[in-house]
Amino acid sequence: MADQIKRLDVGETEGSSDGDNVLPQERYNWLRGVFFQATVVGLCAFAAPGLWNAMSSVGAGGQQTPYLVMAGNAVLFSLMTFTCLTGSVLANQIGLKYLMILGTTGYVLYSAALYQNNRYGTVWFIYVGSAACGITAGWFWAAEGAIMLSYPPPESRGKYLAYWLAYRNSGAILGGAINLGFNASGKRLGKLDWRTYIVFVVLQCLGPAVAMLLSPPEKVQRRNGTKVKLLPHVPAGEEIRETLKLMLRKEFFLLVPYFLYVTWSLPYIGSYMTTYFSVRSRALASLVTALAQVLATGIMGTFLDWKRLSLNKRAIFGFLGMMTISCGTWVWALVIQHKYQLNKPALDWADSAFGEGWALYVFQQVEFALTYNYGYWVLGFLAKRPAEVVRYSSVARGVEAAGQCIASGISSTKSPLIISAGLIMAWWGIALIPGFLVVRQIGIEHVGAEGYVPELKSTDSNADEQSQTGTKV
Repeated sequence: MADQIKRLDVGETEGSSDGDNVLPQERYNWLRGVFFQATVVGLCAFAAPGLWNAMSSVGAGGQQTPYLVMAGNAVLFSLMTFTCLTGSVLANQIGLKYLMILGTTGYVLYSAALYQNNRYGTVWFIYVGSAACGITAGWFWAAEGAIMLSYPPPESRGKYLAYWLAYRNSGAILGGAINLGFNASGKRLGKLDWRTYIVFVVLQCLGPAVAMLLSPPEKVQRRNGTKVKLLPHVPAGEEIRETLKLMLRKEFFLLVPYFLYVTWSLPYIGSYMTTYFSVRSRALASLVTALAQVLATGIMGTFLDWKRLSLNKRAIFGFLGMMTISCGTWVWALVIQHKYQLNKPALDWADSAFGEGWALYVFQQVEFALTYNYGYWVLGFLAKRPAEVVRYSSVARGVEAAGQCIASGISSTKSPLIISAGLIMAWWGIALIPGFLVVRQIGIEHVGAEGYVPELKSTDSNADEQSQTGTKV
């Protein structure tokens, strides 16, 4: 009987209509609700990658020079490339909840390694911490992406993604405040105060405990009565084959340059900040950029869910507007980088020449947040079945990690930074046309696993947004 029920569940998951996908009436439990589940994922993102980003946003993890940390990051992202690709396999075997719990564990070892190196000069721990973070973070990336693409109603996905990223950026906001508090007197180039890392280590230890609060997908409640579509259980070999097939689809193949481009810039902008700006300027930047990212992704998410324009027009206008901002940012970066290559400044916020280069860094981080947010919004409409949401999330994060691995390897050498800036501009050009060929079909050919019905303004989204915002795995 249990097996029959399980098979029935799977059949409904893959092929049922929206009318068949309605739960029996039951009392709404906010602990099982969409908004609470989204908040748990957001808090995990705050404690794990959010605080990791706070350290990265001061440049090379807050160290005096970028080379060792960038070499460690190359190890981190090379391992993450493979663990991201196994994310859908593990999710199918142990579930997204336990995949996320495992995914939060490695970040604290990375922070501990930075502390050890900063205070005592320990080198080997950087590589061990980076490897541990690379293995587990790949699973975390796959799990959080799958959850945040599967739970929200398609017509409100932009706001939900912005809500999730707000938590991730809030980690960077708190981290930036901590950075600035401990390092406000650092007027010269150098490394952060070692006490900064103690706070990060303690906060990141909370990640696995928070992830335990996630509900199993079958128990999650949507206010409109529809249920979360469960993933069918398939053998690992079949899951791998299905994932490889998905990677060869034309629409995903065309987006590979875009996903390589999205995170390629992060090692460069970390090295840029470390090389040219004082400790306290870097600490201030980590706070300001996080605030700017929350605002920018909130605006982007609101636009992507704006019902006065069709889904197709939102996809096209969002893409063209975002890529225009990206182009302007990297042209500006090439101009500033050329100038800095000639005079090699060491800038503090008290210097008259400080503003143009420091403001560029803020724009670079905002540009990253916008391209990242938009990329995941697009992925949600490419999946044709619920299981493909997890697979798309896994392979997209794998491609991003591969790009970041190569870029970190370049930044670990003493090659001129203008080469890295030029490569980013080149990737922008390579990604532009193939990306546009995909997004122009959003809402026409690509409507997502649940279909997109613009007339249905989901009760889930309306009710949960009044309570704040919602999401479903």
